[in-house]
Amino acid sequence: MASRRGSRRPKTISATGVTGQKGINLIERVVLEMESRWTPSGPNEVGIDGYIELFDPASRKALGLTLAAQSKVVNAIVDSGPTFDYRCEPADVEYWLSGNTPVILVVSATAGSEAYWVSVKDHFRGWTPTASTTVTFTKAKQRFTKHSLADLIKVGAPRGGLHLSPARKTEKLHTNLLRVDAFPERLHLARTDCRWPSDVWPLLRKGKRNPDSGWVLRDKAILSFDDLSDELWSEVCQEGTVESFLSTDWSESNDPDRQRTFVQLLNQALRAQLWPEVRYWPKEGCFAMTGKPRKIAYGSLRRKSRITVVSQFSKTADDGRVFEWRRHMAFRGYFRQLEGEWFLEITPTYRFTRDGFELDMFHENRLKGIKQLEGNRAVLSCVLFWADYLRPRTDLFAGHAPPLRFGELAVLDCPVGIDDKRWLSDDPDFGQQAAQEAAAVDVPDLEDLFSQ
Repeated sequence: MASRRGSRRPKTISATGVTGQKGINLIERVVLEMESRWTPSGPNEVGIDGYIELFDPASRKALGLTLAAQSKVVNAIVDSGPTFDYRCEPADVEYWLSGNTPVILVVSATAGSEAYWVSVKDHFRGWTPTASTTVTFTKAKQRFTKHSLADLIKVGAPRGGLHLSPARKTEKLHTNLLRVDAFPERLHLARTDCRWPSDVWPLLRKGKRNPDSGWVLRDKAILSFDDLSDELWSEVCQEGTVESFLSTDWSESNDPDRQRTFVQLLNQALRAQLWPEVRYWPKEGCFAMTGKPRKIAYGSLRRKSRITVVSQFSKTADDGRVFEWRRHMAFRGYFRQLEGEWFLEITPTYRFTRDGFELDMFHENRLKGIKQLEGNRAVLSCVLFWADYLRPRTDLFAGHAPPLRFGELAVLDCPVGIDDKRWLSDDPDFGQQAAQEAAAVDVPDLEDLFSQ
């Protein structure tokens, strides 16, 4: 007779137990990546594998929110396409709904590499024992990762929600302040018999060319970065009265009157520098592109893009009349001195015309409409375009150095940042708004602005 000792089975580990523990381990790993806390239920659990205590990852403070979690491991996730179904046991659903603690169901693959979740009490709200217990998971929306923290907070938060501290990361904020790298080293002052600008222009036109950098008339004196002893100014300035000064005598002066005069001179220099492709329109108080519909290439943050600077539109009225108009990219520019440096503040806007120059009769209404539609992406692309356009370009300035030379946009280091993608994903209208905005103002995608 064979010995009983020889027929004993060796010690083995339960395959089902290993698989189930892999699912629980995955939940614990993800919760720790959220910088939150996982507490397993331990032996004798009857439908809840553990509890998730949520913490603010920025401040590491407890939020006072706890969720119960049940883990299920299945094979159906593999090659299931964009969705898969999981059927819950009716007894489990009834148990999960009976308590006052929020419960999430986490279904993971047998390999322990991916998991998906659902809020049980939200999904089965109003459930009866005769109703379906099937949950359809959408992989793209219900993946259980560290980025699920915000949604878990919504599940467990009291009425009115919670406020979390900003994410612990730094961001570079690009302002609309374009640095003025240089202006002419000297400026010139001369007496004149002219009392009004309208007296000066006819005399200058006799020289058959415009001043390179503009001029200011004050108290029968001309101030300009141009050399006023040049023949162009011979009929404007009184002979022998031309004086030359360091520009810093005005730019760094504490005298408010000199500061205002210097800002006026910068404005006039910018107008002269951009003419004729970009003209200043006093009535609208802005610089605007002129001419026919076209696109211009510019350097965004990391690569070249193209943007429509003049757009053509038309509309046929009920009586058959055709109305045409154009939209011109424009900006309002303000020179400001901040901490001893000069900047041009760029505020994007638009100018609507009927023929490329004359103001359209519905300009105000059209401007109001586009301002209501455009968002941050449109404003950013316009600021980047104008900043690039204003930097020295030989094709723009006919091979010579412009009077005003601009550098880069001022950048600020912000100690806290926002996960824009996550933040905007909570706005159900964002996708539609972004599409409308892009179609209306012809801005590139965010990838075009920031990616390599």
